[in-house]
Amino acid sequence: MKTPRDSSMKPTTPQTSPHEQVTFQIQDIAFGGRGIGRVHQMACFTKGVIDGEIVNARVVRKKPRFLEAELLEIKKKSSHRVEAPCPYFLKCGGCSYQHIDYFHQLTIKEKQLKGALERIGGIKDPPVRTMLPSPKPFEYRNRITVHVRDGALGFFVEKSCEVIPIDSCRIASQEVNSALKKLKSQRPKDGDYLLGERERYGGFRQVNNSMAALMLEAVQGFAIKDHGILLIDAYCGAGFFTHALAPFFSKVVGIEWSKNSVALARREASLHEVFEEGSVEEILPKKLLEASSAETTLILDPPSEGISELVVMAIVNTPPQKIIYVSCNPATLARDIKRLSTHYKLQESTPLDMFPQTAEIESINILTLHGANH
Repeated sequence: MKTPRDSSMKPTTPQTSPHEQVTFQIQDIAFGGRGIGRVHQMACFTKGVIDGEIVNARVVRKKPRFLEAELLEIKKKSSHRVEAPCPYFLKCGGCSYQHIDYFHQLTIKEKQLKGALERIGGIKDPPVRTMLPSPKPFEYRNRITVHVRDGALGFFVEKSCEVIPIDSCRIASQEVNSALKKLKSQRPKDGDYLLGERERYGGFRQVNNSMAALMLEAVQGFAIKDHGILLIDAYCGAGFFTHALAPFFSKVVGIEWSKNSVALARREASLHEVFEEGSVEEILPKKLLEASSAETTLILDPPSEGISELVVMAIVNTPPQKIIYVSCNPATLARDIKRLSTHYKLQESTPLDMFPQTAEIESINILTLHGANH
């Protein structure tokens, strides 16, 4: 007869208390930019570190399943570490990777995209191509939003409404920084101020001009290969993709909820371009019926939340031959690909660095119907 186990004999895990100093190795960089290691068998997240480094940090928050720690000292530095050029780095909520050499940033983001597609999307060995680098790792943003609170003009501290005053932004273009200096000299009232490159700004568009051109070229290449009759551009904004692809299709439909963006899109539309104002959930099911599935290409360029279950249902009920999914969030992309996996296979994923120095990841993903010829 077995005797009950004495609870005092169970192995125990050392406890970590807040404010304790810990030393551990950074094993990986999680999406969002924080390094992750193990402390007393618990995951521990820390900002401003690089995979492979050994660090000393102070525990600042203890959750049931993980710890958060503040970096105190790097005991073993990575060969990829560089001096961050911005004096506000890791103080404002913008950049996450200025301390990492640029090409290692690309390696980290590529790995994060693959990881999300494997872990969340259930795709074994996902077909992710080499990430396209930005021609400008700095001075690329064509617009920024700054905040004025109690006379202080700058960016919000991460996860806070406190403003950190700034003189310039290293990832903003020279034109935008000139606009920032001009605004500061005017001593503006409390509020939020959008500063953009005046010539090219109008409606929603990508923040990185040179990468936007590369993105358009890539999407166009995927769209016109074996193209059909109908192109539907969901979440079309002011028609960034729609206008460029219109010459290759007999009928083009853009769907967008923003009234101002639709007005801008209609102003530049050719005769066979139609722009519908409203939700994709409401309009897409009807538009998918306007041509045979075999002759339809669908572009999805949703916000970071991805597509809703209603949009998934509309697609699987009337499945277009090809989907080009432009994503700015690997987690919601992977979730949506899994939802569509009853009908579609991820043929190819091309990451591109629209937001250097930050944790954001943009990608162009080609989904084709099961059994379709490629």
